[in-house]
This record gives sequence, structure tokens and C-alpha cells, in this order.
Amino acid sequence: MDHNESPSQSMVDELRRRKVLRSTTLYAVIGWSLLQWSNLLFERLGWPEWSVTLVLTVVVLGFPVTVALAWVFDVTPRGVRMTDPAKLSAGVRTPLSWVVDGVVAALFVATLVMIYREGAGI
Repeated sequence: MDHNESPSQSMVDELRRRKVLRSTTLYAVIGWSLLQWSNLLFERLGWPEWSVTLVLTVVVLGFPVTVALAWVFDVTPRGVRMTDPAKLSAGVRTPLSWVVDGVVAALFVATLVMIYREGAGI
């Protein structure tokens, strides 16, 4: 890591290199589209109201899976490959990276709790 580069900037650079930001943006657009179509079509097809909630739950639970897969694997012209460890930065985890990880995990858990409370009517 360059001395002028902040730890958060190096993390953003690593996310870009691994194309995690591109994958998550694409996932969000597809997930939003699925929710819109399910909201529109499921009622007309006579499906139960909880069907849209099921789609929302699957989209939300699939997001961390998408992030993890985008982090670990690269799509190359020769197919899907694991990210080459030689290309990985040799940086050491900083206290800031632990804080960011904690905040992301807390937001994820809070989102799941909100979805559960909404579905349970609490």
C-alpha cells in the first residue's frame, strides 16, 4: 500500500479489481427488476401475497452470496477461475478494515431483522 493511500481507498481499489462493485450493481438491478415484475404479475396470476415477500427474501439473502462469489472468483475468457493469490495485495488488516467489516455485518443483520419483523407483523 502506498503511504499516501488510505486503507479505505485500497479496499475500494481491491473491490474494483475483483469486479465486486460491478457484480453487486448488476445483482441489485436484476433483483429490483425481479421484485417489480413479481409485484406486478403475482397478483394477476392469483398467487398468494407472501410470494412477493419470498422473492424479496431470496434477493436479500442472495446479495451476500453474490459479494462472496464476486470476491473469490474471476470471470475470464477461459471460464470462471479462482482469483490468483499472486495478484492479491499483501496488505495487513487495519483496525479500520475491522470496523468496516463490523458495520457491514451489523447492517446486514439489521436488514434481516427488519424483514423478519415486517413479515411476522411485530
